[in-house]
Amino acid sequence: MSKPNKLLSCFLFALLSANSLAQSSPPSGQSTALTLSNCVDRALANHPLLKAAQTRVLGAEEFSRFIGVRPNPTVTVQTENWRAWQQPPFAFSRDIDLFVYGTQRLETAGKATRRRELAERQTGVAQTEIDVIRRQLRTEITRSFWTALHTQTLLEILAENRADLDQLVAYTGARVREGFAAESELIRVRLEQQTLTGQEAAVSLSLERAKLDLLKAMGETSFELNFKLAAPDSAASPLMASTLDQLRAEALKNRPELVRLRAKVEAERANLNLQNANARPDWELSAGYKRTGGYNTYITYVTVPLPFFNKNRAEIGRAAAQINSAEHELLAEENYIRAEVESAHRATQKLSERLTDMQRDFLKQADQSRDIALVAYREGAADLYKLLETQRARNEARLLYYRTLQELQASIAELALTVGGEPK
Repeated sequence: MSKPNKLLSCFLFALLSANSLAQSSPPSGQSTALTLSNCVDRALANHPLLKAAQTRVLGAEEFSRFIGVRPNPTVTVQTENWRAWQQPPFAFSRDIDLFVYGTQRLETAGKATRRRELAERQTGVAQTEIDVIRRQLRTEITRSFWTALHTQTLLEILAENRADLDQLVAYTGARVREGFAAESELIRVRLEQQTLTGQEAAVSLSLERAKLDLLKAMGETSFELNFKLAAPDSAASPLMASTLDQLRAEALKNRPELVRLRAKVEAERANLNLQNANARPDWELSAGYKRTGGYNTYITYVTVPLPFFNKNRAEIGRAAAQINSAEHELLAEENYIRAEVESAHRATQKLSERLTDMQRDFLKQADQSRDIALVAYREGAADLYKLLETQRARNEARLLYYRTLQELQASIAELALTVGGEPK
């Protein structure tokens, strides 16, 4: 066998071996790569936004503990008849009238109970805000993770494709030196190699940016990029077997945004009850001691406000409007979530159907087309340009397949978040 034929046989064997390895499993990271669950857990453990929300809950709980206490009594000390003129001269024990009495406000209409109820509702709203922030973090991290993982997979595929071209460049160079190929063929294959190298550099930069976005979403303070992302397994999700109505019902039940808005509606209703109670006047009961003209006596009296002009109508009207506003917010969010679930469900179904069609013979046909071109090139029945064209078509087919696979996995994670669950 001649030397060029030996080189071509080695080149063909290397490419076929690489093809069988690539076809058996998609590009993957190391065993220590960062998973989506790792990213979410680290964010939920240390993110400053969660700690801020937890602090607000503590403040609301402290406010709820003391808001229902009784109003404090007051003590009044009053003296009258002070003078520094006229006759007979001023004598304190004889001329001064002394009043010492205490006053206690008596709340009516159960105002203390209404205040406690409002404070408890507001504490519940603050607690639901934590779940809303958690979902927002999960959503942002999931999207950033899949963007970075898509880019990482693209970079790995480009690296494998460039390795194939490196071997082709070496073989073509040997053929040129032996006089079996023209210099133009070597220039053409080197140009293809440089194109892939440029694409690889651009994607590498995009991967760095995607990783930085992921770390930012996680709330990290260190931005070391020497980590890889692990693609989850492609096991079927139970969500794929759920109907659209089931997903909508689950989302309307579990989504933290709806839980928060429902708690907000209840808090506004509790506020309206309090404002209605505040329209009822409170009484003041006073009792004490009086000394006048040398005599010691007791005094008692009751103060009852007369709500002729101010019946707390301003606060009552505002509280009623707040209830109406919160109910409309809840309705709008429910409609938005219904549409969001349907969009995610449709995308998942379409991607699943597309991937099923591609899994049948899409990659196999691309590999066979390239292998046939290799054999034809070896036998002299096809030129280099035909081989490069089929190699490029195979590369694009692999990119499309793994992009569709990861888009489906990302869509399933998005669907899980949409219905209020965890992205797996």
